[in-house]
Amino acid sequence: MRAIGKGSLASILAVGLHVTRVVLWIALGGITFAIILMPFVPFIAGIFTGSDHINIDGDIESGDFFEVTHAFVNTIVMLFVVNRLLEILKTLRFGSPFVKENADRFRTVGYALLIGEGAKFAFGFLSILFDAEIDIDFSFISWLAIIAVLVLSEVFREGARMKEEQDLTV
Repeated sequence: MRAIGKGSLASILAVGLHVTRVVLWIALGGITFAIILMPFVPFIAGIFTGSDHINIDGDIESGDFFEVTHAFVNTIVMLFVVNRLLEILKTLRFGSPFVKENADRFRTVGYALLIGEGAKFAFGFLSILFDAEIDIDFSFISWLAIIAVLVLSEVFREGARMKEEQDLTV
């Protein structure tokens, strides 16, 4: 399978990432809407509890708020990573992936993943304090992926330097 051009692996990945980006934007909108409405749920529930057809427990616990906020942070990190990957794929489709900008993009992806993992531990600690149900499982594969992305950024940085040097030589 070709890496560049129509029907290439990069094109297929770009389509998948575009679909993922749309889904993440929709999710981010829903989560943002939920965060904004959460303080008003007891009031809204009070309006509807007078009805015989609706039975709503209008209590929102702080743990629920932390769970939704955790989902918000995760969605933002994923959206950021997907956008950077799409920019990297764009340079691959145009035939010049070894540019300094891609090295910077890979580095920011690594940092974003690092922030996401750090946020997972921070929300996990807060979940203990506020009785939320957030997993803080340590995933060796996640940390290995972060290291791999940061190493890849240095590979792209060196590749860009070598390409620039070769372009000046010829």
